Amino acid sequence: MTEHLYLDLNTYLRRRFGQKVWKVPVDAGFTCPNRDGTKGLNGCIYCNNESFSGASAGEITRQVKKRIEALKRKKINAFIVYFQSYSNTYGSLDEIKTKLESALIDDGIVSIHIGTRPDTVDDEKLDYLAELNKRYEVVVEYGLQSSNPETLRIINRGHTADDFADAVRKTSERGIKSCAHIILGLPNDTREDMMETTRFAAVCGVHSVKFHHLHIVKDTELENIYKQGKIKVMDVREYADILAECIALLPDETVIARLMGDAAGDTLIAPKWEISKNGFIDLLKSVMREKGLRQGVLFRK
Repeated sequence: MTEHLYLDLNTYLRRRFGQKVWKVPVDAGFTCPNRDGTKGLNGCIYCNNESFSGASAGEITRQVKKRIEALKRKKINAFIVYFQSYSNTYGSLDEIKTKLESALIDDGIVSIHIGTRPDTVDDEKLDYLAELNKRYEVVVEYGLQSSNPETLRIINRGHTADDFADAVRKTSERGIKSCAHIILGLPNDTREDMMETTRFAAVCGVHSVKFHHLHIVKDTELENIYKQGKIKVMDVREYADILAECIALLPDETVIARLMGDAAGDTLIAPKWEISKNGFIDLLKSVMREKGLRQGVLFRK
């Protein structure tokens, strides 16, 4: 019998679509209310202030076409278009429609994942996504990061946990799936805060969760704080330990869509773990076995 410790994304996708499904990341050139002056100028303290691309519809189509052609040469025929960078519902409805639909160019596209903030959706935009959801599986990925209001203030998120809960509720009411992004190890967050954030996402009813470990990248406010010795990052064992407990807090049916964060090697300052992704998965599973944990065992409605 196969050991089941948690429901990973690949397992879910194979069950849902009957084949291997590959993500096609798209930079649609959206910005963020926390960077354009609407709510702030400098963004969240962990966000690298690189310039925006301002991608046109034609450029988006070219991005997707090039990546899908490369994947098809590897005999991959089912795709998720993933609008990844910044807040992909932060714009007019017409702009969002144009950019999203310019990516939907291949019959092999089965799903659309849209990364965004909970304070950049409204009824009109969600109604449009509900129409798209009739043709594709739409997943709206909302950045929660923490449910602790003081932590959200410290990291300069510019929204509240209630904003997240409200966005997930409205999204779910339309039959659209939601994914929560959670960062473990943020300044001010205790171990209990991290677990409470996970509980909060579970109670909100998200379809999936992406966990990220806090990492420090160049040219961020977080870099300055780190160099002043005001925060520390977890070592890989510490992270695996808290992650194991957070996974156990989630319902069995919640998809664990990500286990750890990514940062380009030339921008990463800390932590620099000497472990591969597969190595980390092995470590996590070992920790879960040691602690007698699996997904769902600590979930309380």
